[in-house]
Amino acid sequence: MPQLEIDDIDFKIAQELKDNARISYKLLGDKISLSVSPVYTRVKKMEENGIIKKYKTEIDWGKFGYAIHAFVLIKNEKIRDADPEFLKEAKEIINCWMISGEYDFLTEIYVANNDEFERIMKYFYKKIGKTYTLMIIRDIFSSKEAEDALS
Repeated sequence: MPQLEIDDIDFKIAQELKDNARISYKLLGDKISLSVSPVYTRVKKMEENGIIKKYKTEIDWGKFGYAIHAFVLIKNEKIRDADPEFLKEAKEIINCWMISGEYDFLTEIYVANNDEFERIMKYFYKKIGKTYTLMIIRDIFSSKEAEDALS
């Protein structure tokens, strides 16, 4: 498959879709000064060529009672040369990435309270080893302005 030629317009489309994947082609075109048809064509080409991988919905898990949001770095001290499949079993883990550096994995978790947080941490210690936790206080990039754009 030949390499798709992308330009600044494609980049602007991608930036807009990153912030609002449900934006209409008309509004997207208005924002980048292009009519609907070429916007549609460019988006489809980016989808077909794997530039746009998927569309996601951002969930406010706090509204479901999951008040604690954290990123937990995990050092793989017990399992060598294998992916820790047990991480897929914990419903609290919504994302997991293999990373470079002192730690081996970065997990994103949501839990309802400190008791649940303690339970998942004990699970990590028992299964794999050393952790380092980063608690989320607030999302700097989420704003009232971004919410209004979706309305």
